Amino acid sequence: MRRPARAGHLLAGTLPAALSLGLLAGPVAAASPWDRMFAGTTGCYQRVYPVTHLAGHPEQRVTEMSIRAAPDIPGDPWPAVVLDVTLRGPEGGRAEAVAWCENIEDTLYCGMEGDAGAFSIAPAKEGAILISVVRDGMSFETETGFVTLEARRGDDRSFLLKPARGCQ
Repeated sequence: MRRPARAGHLLAGTLPAALSLGLLAGPVAAASPWDRMFAGTTGCYQRVYPVTHLAGHPEQRVTEMSIRAAPDIPGDPWPAVVLDVTLRGPEGGRAEAVAWCENIEDTLYCGMEGDAGAFSIAPAKEGAILISVVRDGMSFETETGFVTLEARRGDDRSFLLKPARGCQ
């Protein structure tokens, strides 16, 4: 099983530039994005799109999405998440993906296992998170085929998920 490249390579040059300008340094170290979004038992987010929303977005493939912290892997310096999606359409169905994440400023950048793409996770209002598809998209294998969510077109570019209980 091939592990994805570090997610931070998606923004090559951004972190070194920010460090050289002193933009990330401060007198008091703030909690990392990972710690703010996935610490403890609260690190579970979910969205089930209602039929009315989906009727207004006929090109949207994602009908449900949840994300949670993956169990720690001893010796692995990168935190991981498990992303579950339900997709509609000819290649629809349920899919699960693992992604390793890197804290960069106030955002997590996550590279999916097996070069399946990448996404970012940013804090949103009222404890929610915003998952955004990045440059190369996000690919999933369902029971009936492969689906790729593209970063530049379609109705599956960003997802607002709220805190949830019982993500499995």
